[in-house]
Order: sequence, then structure tokens, then C-alpha cells
Amino acid sequence: MLILHVISLVLLGFGWVKYVLEIDITVHFIGDINLFNEKRSVLGILEKLWKAGNYWPFLLIFLFGIIVPLVKSGVIFYILLAKRSTVKWQIFVNAISKWAMADVFVIGIFVAFLGANAMDNTKATLLPGFYYFSGYVLLSAVIAFLLEKLLKNTISNNA
Repeated sequence: MLILHVISLVLLGFGWVKYVLEIDITVHFIGDINLFNEKRSVLGILEKLWKAGNYWPFLLIFLFGIIVPLVKSGVIFYILLAKRSTVKWQIFVNAISKWAMADVFVIGIFVAFLGANAMDNTKATLLPGFYYFSGYVLLSAVIAFLLEKLLKNTISNNA
């Protein structure tokens, strides 16, 4: 499980720094005129939000997309490496998993992708960062599931 957790963190890191979405808007008038072409990464989105003074969305994405997953990760490392981890740390991971919004962020990117592709003259492309981030979300869910099973086994063995 420790190896899975390390792999999930690598995926998360790449998901933060790699571009997740490219949007291209082109008008077809006599010839093709490109009006807009931009690639975005999670950290790039945070930077743009901060520079534009959009502090509330910045705070939400930073807190639930970066800080909460890092805290969750630290606790999971403690559980996996500690000689005697207590049940309350495992319960904490289950609780904080509900607040890690990485999965919601992935869905939001996918909805933006679908919405942009539904418009004429607009093309959206999912880029590698999206797949890294999605891989983290899936692997993190597997780890949370395995930790929950571990918690249930610990409780039943102590009863």
C-alpha cells in the first residue's frame, strides 16, 4: 500500500504542474482566424486567479485541491509507517477524504472540456495533466478503500 501511495503522490504532482486542458477558439471567415488558444495547469489556474484578484476561488482550489490532499497524504504515510497507528488516524483519513476535492476538480475540467467541444468554432483537448490528476483520484480512492478495510479489521481484531 505504501508503494501505491507514493505512486499516487507522483501522479498528483504531475497533475498539478502539467497542462490539463487546452481550449482553442477559431473563427472561419474567409480564412481561419485564431481568437484564443490557451493551455492551463492546476498551478497555472491558481496563479491566474491570484493575479486577477479572484481570491475566493483561489482559496477554495488551493485548500481543497492542494492542502487537504497533502495533509491526507501525510497522515496516510504516518499510518503506513508507524509501528502502532491508532484507529483515530484512520478515521481522520476517512473524514478528510470527503473534503479532498480533487475528484470534483477532475469532473469540472471534464465538464469544461465537453462544454467547449459542444460549441461551434471551439475545440477543447484534454492534456496529460488531466490524466495524471485523474489517476491520482482513482488511486487515492483505492488507498482510502484499503485503509477502511484495514480499519474494520483492526476494530474487529480488538473486539
